[in-house]
Amino acid sequence: MKSMLTLVIASTVQFAVHASVQADLSVANLFSDHMVLQQGVENSIWGWADPESEVAIVVSGHPPVKSNSDEGGRWQAELPILDASSDAIEITVESGDDSIKITDVLVGEVWFCSGQSNMAWRVHSCDKYEEFKADADRPTIRMFTLGLSSVDAPTRDVEGRWVVCSPETVGDFSGTAYHMGRTISDELDVPVGLVNSSWGGSSAEAWIDPERLSWVSPGRRVQKQFQELERERLLDRDQFVQIDMDDSTWLEGAIPGHTRAFGIADDVDGIFWTRIPLEIPKRWTGRPLRLSLGMVDDDDITYFNGVKVGSTNGWQQPRRYDIPARLVSPGPAMVAMRVTDGAGPGGIHGESETLFVHPIDDPDDRISLAGPARMLVAAEVQNLANQHKPSHLYNGMLYPIKDYTFAGAAWYQGENNAIGEGRADEYHLLLPLMIESWRETFDDPDMPFLIVQLPNWDHGDGTWNYPRLREAQRLTHQSVPGTGLIVTTDIGDSGDIHPRNKHDVGDRLGRWALVDVYGVEGIVQAGPIPRRAIWSPDQVTIEFDTFGSRLAVRGKDGSPALSPYRREVAGFEVVDSEGDIRRIGAIIGNGGKVIVKLPETARSTPLIRYSWAPDPSKANLINANGMPASQFEYHRSESPD
Repeated sequence: MKSMLTLVIASTVQFAVHASVQADLSVANLFSDHMVLQQGVENSIWGWADPESEVAIVVSGHPPVKSNSDEGGRWQAELPILDASSDAIEITVESGDDSIKITDVLVGEVWFCSGQSNMAWRVHSCDKYEEFKADADRPTIRMFTLGLSSVDAPTRDVEGRWVVCSPETVGDFSGTAYHMGRTISDELDVPVGLVNSSWGGSSAEAWIDPERLSWVSPGRRVQKQFQELERERLLDRDQFVQIDMDDSTWLEGAIPGHTRAFGIADDVDGIFWTRIPLEIPKRWTGRPLRLSLGMVDDDDITYFNGVKVGSTNGWQQPRRYDIPARLVSPGPAMVAMRVTDGAGPGGIHGESETLFVHPIDDPDDRISLAGPARMLVAAEVQNLANQHKPSHLYNGMLYPIKDYTFAGAAWYQGENNAIGEGRADEYHLLLPLMIESWRETFDDPDMPFLIVQLPNWDHGDGTWNYPRLREAQRLTHQSVPGTGLIVTTDIGDSGDIHPRNKHDVGDRLGRWALVDVYGVEGIVQAGPIPRRAIWSPDQVTIEFDTFGSRLAVRGKDGSPALSPYRREVAGFEVVDSEGDIRRIGAIIGNGGKVIVKLPETARSTPLIRYSWAPDPSKANLINANGMPASQFEYHRSESPD
């Protein structure tokens, strides 16, 4: 893994520091009671012991496997190849006088399940919880849920434990992962292990290794943002908050009035320092004061004469802070604020009457703070939540288990990358890059990777763009071998970004895996997915992969309408060169094709779309099993010769 070399070297010191204090024998947390190992391969096992000591690993019924720990104390060995079995085995690890026994180990199929909140969403919050709880006595399904970890360098281990599925435990399982595992287990009749590594609201950029992330513009941008934020965080804040500092080079303006009052455009986001001068009258000497700063967009940390007096998050929260009597002396004084703005205009806003200071015991004796102030742009970037920091989740929730063997990966993410101007367009760069990153990290260039396409949700006309992100997911499936596309635009919730139906999502993931990964026959793995568009002067023919189930339209009762007289497909539109959109009809043809007839006024259209809406309720193309077709768009230039 040559491209990981820089990353590994950069984190060697961290590994060495951790390992140097490791004296007792231990194994990585994934190797614990109730674990599931991947069948038919040499599974790695690793841990820590005294530096340069011998470690012996014994699997029930097999000769011992031996390893030696390195100078840092880390050891790793390959277990014997094991067949799938529901009969529990034990693994014993010994070094010197120390011994660890891992019990109730099963062998079967192990999947890495990751993403944001819709992957993390637990069974107890899903539809039909009581029904699935009653049917959850399934001890051969186990789940390991990783603890959240956002770090700037690879860690050596993860937090979590293996849990055996039962009516008492299934409620805390990832709903999507559980139902995927259930479908695989029912069909293959083998144990299934599910490693749930997900974080609500996480971005794709947080799950990609830093080297690859730097290869694309959105990756470089977020890396620069993080670097700027780290630079600002490490600054000595005393230089901004003292009374007598030289702020003559700062921007001049007045409060209130947002950052635009200092000549800063509303679309500049980041961290701003604001200094507000005032004069303390002699009569206030030694008296505690009440400071009112009105509203601040978005978050602030406020100082008086170099001492922090308060902080508040939220642009609609009034700022009122008490100044201790010991800080109050006559003469010049300074209020300094560190303001973090995530989007839109930032800074102090509201009415002038809300900006004042007065003795706590005499509210009528007040001084207005509205007027001249100075501002410095300390970091021109958005603040980054832990689950958005570049490569941080890769470092903390993927890299530490890179040597564990998985049958494949299931990915349910994209909501975060669908918000913000232009971000959905960038997903076609990030998702293939992430797949490549994971395949190299797990040392499996053909690792199956299943993509859950975003469900229907009526997000309105804000800065979200579900259709564009779904198209990036489809194009990734089309261009990256070994991937699957799980269409869910019929099982979402138009009023909720977190649809409760996770059983159908998981079942569709399981179906794709059964056919594509395990070669099971007789299962329809997915709804129709377009393969290409063929343009002619008066029509466009869309050819679909139908996976053995004929095309149909959804009837009024939701079931497939297969009659030859019910072939009209709704949900198509053409877009002209000016961007004007026109709905257009289509019919199902023979051999997995849909024919879109172009009226004379639309025959020069450069673009045709299907199901192109956040909540595409009008789109009705499905297969005979009732599974929906993927949304798509085709440009005339994409037509084959």
